[in-house]
Amino acid sequence: MASFSDQLQEIKTLISSNAKSYKSFAYSTLLQLQEQCSSDTCSIQSLVQESQSVLSQIIVDIADDDEEIASQALKCLGFMIYHPSLVVAIPVEDANFIVQSLAELIVTTKMKTVCNLGVWCISIQQFSASFLATHFHCLLRAIVHALDNPIGSLSTTYEAIQAVMKLVTELREKMINTSNIWAPSIYRRLVSVDKRERDMSERCLLKIKSAILPPSLTLSKALVIDMTQKLLPGMKEMLNLGMKVQTMQAWGWFIRLLGSHAMKKRHLVNEMLKIPELTFSDHDPQVQISSQVAWEGLIDALIHPPLQACETNKTAQENGVQKSGTSTRNNSEIQTYGFSKSVKLIMTPLIGIMLSKCDISVRSSCLNTWCYLLHKLDISVNDPLVVETVLAPILEAVFQTGPDSRSIWLWNLCVDLFDDFVLAKSRGVDCDLNHQVSDLSARTSILGLPIPGKCSWKHYPIKWLSWDLSKLDFHIKMICTLINQGSKLAVLPENRILACEAAIRIFRSVLKGVQIEMKNPSVDYNQILLCLNTILRFTKKISEDVGLADTGIVELHYTFLQFVEAVTTELEPSILGSPLYKVAFDIKYIDRPLSVYDINHAEVLGIRSIAYMDMASPVVYLTMLYVYIAVHATFDAPKMEFILLGVQKHFKFLMSLYDPLENLCATIVLLYKHMRVSCLNIWVAIAQGLEDYIKDVKDLSPLKTELDSYGCLAVCHLLSYPFVLRSCLPKQSSLTKISGSSQRKLELEHVTEVWKSLYGFVNSASRFECSNTNIFSEDLCSMLSRCLDENSSKLDYDTELDPSDKKQYLDLLSLCGDIVIYILEHTLTLRVNSEGTKNKDDDCSMSSSGINSSLGLIAR
Repeated sequence: MASFSDQLQEIKTLISSNAKSYKSFAYSTLLQLQEQCSSDTCSIQSLVQESQSVLSQIIVDIADDDEEIASQALKCLGFMIYHPSLVVAIPVEDANFIVQSLAELIVTTKMKTVCNLGVWCISIQQFSASFLATHFHCLLRAIVHALDNPIGSLSTTYEAIQAVMKLVTELREKMINTSNIWAPSIYRRLVSVDKRERDMSERCLLKIKSAILPPSLTLSKALVIDMTQKLLPGMKEMLNLGMKVQTMQAWGWFIRLLGSHAMKKRHLVNEMLKIPELTFSDHDPQVQISSQVAWEGLIDALIHPPLQACETNKTAQENGVQKSGTSTRNNSEIQTYGFSKSVKLIMTPLIGIMLSKCDISVRSSCLNTWCYLLHKLDISVNDPLVVETVLAPILEAVFQTGPDSRSIWLWNLCVDLFDDFVLAKSRGVDCDLNHQVSDLSARTSILGLPIPGKCSWKHYPIKWLSWDLSKLDFHIKMICTLINQGSKLAVLPENRILACEAAIRIFRSVLKGVQIEMKNPSVDYNQILLCLNTILRFTKKISEDVGLADTGIVELHYTFLQFVEAVTTELEPSILGSPLYKVAFDIKYIDRPLSVYDINHAEVLGIRSIAYMDMASPVVYLTMLYVYIAVHATFDAPKMEFILLGVQKHFKFLMSLYDPLENLCATIVLLYKHMRVSCLNIWVAIAQGLEDYIKDVKDLSPLKTELDSYGCLAVCHLLSYPFVLRSCLPKQSSLTKISGSSQRKLELEHVTEVWKSLYGFVNSASRFECSNTNIFSEDLCSMLSRCLDENSSKLDYDTELDPSDKKQYLDLLSLCGDIVIYILEHTLTLRVNSEGTKNKDDDCSMSSSGINSSLGLIAR
């Protein structure tokens, strides 16, 4: 068998001959040898040495009249200009000859196969970019000729498209600058009735998207001409043929390629908009989805945020182009007006879809398009106009619909997006805009066309900026929408819980931002007070909806309590408790007793009450709301345990960080205004919270004032509450009869146990001393004596009581007697242990006198 070198010599001889049969055999053999040695280094070196001598003949033969010889020569040439070892060995003169010959061949040949292979050679060649740049125009002329496809071969179109992608990779800037020459031949095929042509065209446009978008002005102008003459009629014909999805795919590309030039061609754009007007209302979900995807093209064309234009003007001024102030202002107003109209145009169908009852896949695609709009708006997404026209309508539509089994992930998407917007305030405290944007880009990635059902706003980075207090009303409005959805009776419990939890989560994020803003030195007193009033009005509204609606939905009570807890924990105590930021107590319904049995105890003697429109600190305002809703919470639901535990912890928290006496008095006044059995649950929780506070601080000096008796009096009233409550209840509300209305079924024994524990801690506190050592015990005994007096008079004069009611009264009096005895024993024990002397016998006798008087009532 002949060696590789001998075979090459024989091939060279045959190629140089004039016999066509010999040439055909020689090229066929050379092609086989090229394929065999492609991975053999030694063979490649031999091929490099021998190829130079036959290269000139091969270039001549690619233009041979014999299609077979020309085709084989082109295949061999393609290998030589593709393989790296062979291509670097080609002299520059020969390389110039190769490119020029290929370009000339493509334009002049009438043979389809030869034309295909010529374009194929250009698409696979490995010449350097700098070399190709010197032949760019002849290459472009050849490729455009092949794209126009005068021979009518799909394979020629395919190879020409491959060549376009090759040149875009190698000569990007030149291809961008000449896109008006070669791109029309590609995008025109989008309206072809041949599916293969449309698919080839779209695949190419997707791959070279970065080179044609945003489009150059010359490309947009070329499209305007094509749109009027060919493309609009073509799309209408496709619609008539029922090719609606394909029509919208083409429409999306055309509107993108029109680009910013669309702002100057309103008439043409209006004509183009007539097509999606038909498809948006189509009953086929696939047609609607394709319309949503294509609508992103309109976003690309119309959305050029005014901020970018302002930056352009600034750059122009820096370069010496000065404009008058009036002209600049007028231009800015015109740009803002046009921008606003564009945003409203884009949003119109999106809002309609989200408010309709269309298929979930359509709504999913709609949200994806909306998220893309938010992304394209850049930092203009934070503009108040954009928030009002773009963000608010979709969030409201989704939140009002609420979560359900089919759309829960759409609802979650909007909740997460809104929360991310709110969190931008706390996230941007210590970083500038560039850091925020880069951080957000690092956490997200821009994907390609959306997949319905897999939409996420994180596919498109949104440049939220740190907001100020002017956005607070908007945040509160959206949270109210979530709460309103959760308050509907028809909503399933699990969906109600989701809505309430989302509202709380976002509200906490808002409060974090508000707290940051309040620390801003540029925020003045009036702004802080306005902000506080906004937050308090919001909590008041929720309390009205929850407390006065009487829906019996315990999740709403629980949610409201969490709202108040969020305010008191997220905002600074120095602001909420400050006398500088007092607000009007504008809650009428709290000042109104619930029943005739409350009237006698609506005012607690010796403790200041807060009347309607009195000025109070924000924390007192919130405390009153908190206790009011806790008192009115439904007591036959599982959440009751959590509510009472929350009340206990929250009351301890308030006592620890705020003025304990102020909050204690506000709580006591409210309790005394609401006399009903269910209040005992709240009293127990408050008493345990106060006890926890005393355990921690081991000091009651914060409850002292200039008049020491005031703090003592407040604690006395708290300890007296269960007995005062019992003395004013009607006989039909006996504690031992109440069972079904209260899940915990609090027994008198439990109330007594909590009472004794609190009294013991209060009385044992080392620094809780009034001006007279026994005033606390005497005041307490005096209050209990009045309660026993009232019960005794009922027992003596109420002749309508049946035996069972009398027994219940007597049981209560017996328990009260146990409390009185406990007071006496505890007081005497403390006296003996702490003093061990008799110099206070007179004081002790004073207490004993009050206690013996009470015991006398029981014995009677």
